[in-house]
Amino acid sequence: MLSSVKRVLIILTIITVAAILGLYFYTKDRTYFNKEAQIGNTTGNIYNGGLFCEQDNTIFFNNLYDNGSLYRMDSVCSNIRKVSEEKAVFINADNNYIYYINANSMADNNTDSIMMYNNSGVYRIDHNGSNLKAFTGNPSAYLILSGNYLYFPRYDVNNGINLYQYKIDASENRPMIYNSVIPIEIMNNAVYYTRISKDSNIGATDLSSHTSHTYYNGSFLYPIFFGDYIYYINKADHKRIYRMNADGSNPTLLIKKSCSTYNITNSGKYLYYQIDGTSNNRIGRLNLETLKSETVMKGNYKHISVTENYVFFTNSDNTIIYKILADGGADASILNTIENLTTTPSPTLSPAPTLSPTPTP
Repeated sequence: MLSSVKRVLIILTIITVAAILGLYFYTKDRTYFNKEAQIGNTTGNIYNGGLFCEQDNTIFFNNLYDNGSLYRMDSVCSNIRKVSEEKAVFINADNNYIYYINANSMADNNTDSIMMYNNSGVYRIDHNGSNLKAFTGNPSAYLILSGNYLYFPRYDVNNGINLYQYKIDASENRPMIYNSVIPIEIMNNAVYYTRISKDSNIGATDLSSHTSHTYYNGSFLYPIFFGDYIYYINKADHKRIYRMNADGSNPTLLIKKSCSTYNITNSGKYLYYQIDGTSNNRIGRLNLETLKSETVMKGNYKHISVTENYVFFTNSDNTIIYKILADGGADASILNTIENLTTTPSPTLSPAPTLSPTPTP
């Protein structure tokens, strides 16, 4: 009797182990697909290097205190931990994976050098840092995730820079636009973009027919489609920030000084911007309800990134990350991730500059 019970237990154990192993190997290389409405990051964040990305109350970010390694934290900037040693820029995420471009050198990590393709390869990794998967080793930039596809301009020595589409399981890839363009977003079954060179119009390419047309004529730099408006830096007007109605009517000047970058909070309440080339360089914000501006910090800053609760930005030499409540008071503080580092000595941080929340035109 006991011998029979033992045999049954052994058989059940073998079946259980085989089932677990079978499930593991089945799911190990399986890709979990998204709904069509899935967006990997905001347009404004991608324009600013894609250094921060929020998905389901988790923020994935490039930790410049650890040489740009990929980190994660919760939505209130606690429980910070490393995901991977990979130096991640243009970060996107869905419920299962993180997508990013590997930066060869974080020393030149700014939007200009990123566009010069000082990066190598597009990758996917699980949220826990396992199962690294490569899509391409070619220099790439401006990665965006929409539904189950990745879109990004890719460089190769024979064909130059063209916009590619890759399926998230790497089973498909194809060139979408034979030109050097910056993708804005995917909507209405089309990819919208601006050219890196030549004209500064907004173009659109249909995802089914692959036909292209000019969507809006103008002088657009970093346009963001947000609600009923399109925001943009006007290259023809000293890089001042404008917005126009979604139908292209009523272009309105918002920021009267030359700006290098900007971003809009998820709520649509504030537009944060960096003024450059003046005797009073500063990062400021514009209340889009009242159209009143105020200074957040004086000086030179970049990489303005937004999440649901915060706006993050860095100083000009990439040694300090600042944070500010996205729709709260204009008081910035240093984002401290130092205590979580295990591989890189902590940098010495200087105190935050004196804040000047005074109205600015």
